[in-house]
Amino acid sequence: MNASAGVLDRILDPGGPNNRVILAPLPRRRTSSPFSVLLTLGVLAFVIVIGLAALNREAAGEPVLPQQLGRVFEQNDPGLPAGLNYDLSVIDPETMHPTDALPQLGTVELRLAITNDTALPMNLDFPSALQCEFTVRRIYTFIGGWFVVPLEVWRSSYFHNYSKRATKLRLAPGQTKVYTADWTINNLNQLQVPPGDYRVYTSFQGIKPLLVSKPL
Repeated sequence: MNASAGVLDRILDPGGPNNRVILAPLPRRRTSSPFSVLLTLGVLAFVIVIGLAALNREAAGEPVLPQQLGRVFEQNDPGLPAGLNYDLSVIDPETMHPTDALPQLGTVELRLAITNDTALPMNLDFPSALQCEFTVRRIYTFIGGWFVVPLEVWRSSYFHNYSKRATKLRLAPGQTKVYTADWTINNLNQLQVPPGDYRVYTSFQGIKPLLVSKPL
């Protein structure tokens, strides 16, 4: 008797000295259809692409969800620690007013103001003497804004040496600390700053990047 032909179901036969063995057939294996396989692979690929797009947008300082979906899942940015407010702006040196456009050639001032709006002094610790670093990146968007690729074009710490010793910033109630850096677009680097969209970043956590553009 071949036991591999089925599942053994032993039943005592009261009329005989031996046990009778009844073979039950094995259940048929359910085979996956090509459509279900393709559907599973398609869903998996979609989840991977959406995850990579979200990570890419977050790395570029963009909202994880594009504007079309961000309105549905809109959340408040936690920002700086409670009691600290900021103002990030690009200043036109001729008018000394904020601007959202970059010049073809010329200098703009990047300015970050941190204000202690609490009734108690606040202390901020920094790992080095460079307490605030500005970075400018050009933003390339693909597939309707789902994928965002940032390309760095300038950093305020270029060609500067800063002490590696830790520093501390103490802000009294109502006190404001202003950090500035000048960014010059000249004949040498203008090819690296073509018309398009740009983001101004700071090294402070919780500060949203500032959108500026360079017109044609």
